[in-house]
Amino acid sequence: MKKRGVSPVIATVLLIAVVVILAIIIFLWASGFVGERAEKFGSAVELSCDNTNFEVGLVEYGCDPNYQLDILNKGNVPLYGFVVKEKGSADVKVKTSVDKQTITTGSSAQFCLDGVSTFDETEAVVIPVILGQTESGKVKHTCGDQFGVATST
Repeated sequence: MKKRGVSPVIATVLLIAVVVILAIIIFLWASGFVGERAEKFGSAVELSCDNTNFEVGLVEYGCDPNYQLDILNKGNVPLYGFVVKEKGSADVKVKTSVDKQTITTGSSAQFCLDGVSTFDETEAVVIPVILGQTESGKVKHTCGDQFGVATST
């Protein structure tokens, strides 16, 4: 009785097919961990935060009973919105965020901070939000706290 097995050519083709399929599965799984890179002016959107420059005014009863935020964009980057944080002695709390309109270079805008009628501490920090471009469209990027402007309340 003669035993027959798989020919070496068929075995090699099957091994290569299994390796290719495993490589595709691992690639698709790993690509979920890597985010899409957002760009602004041809470089990473994070680098554009260095070019933000704006002045902030916080008016206590400008939008009775809420605070009013006055912004003047003096930088080279259009500002899409802002995150307003309350800076206390021990921590920083997010009060609200604003993203109703884009403030182009050299222009100003006023926003009512909906739901913010009081600040427990004496200082607020306004952090810019800018838009970046990806292959799938525009995405918001909130700059780091070091790019925020502090204002007294």
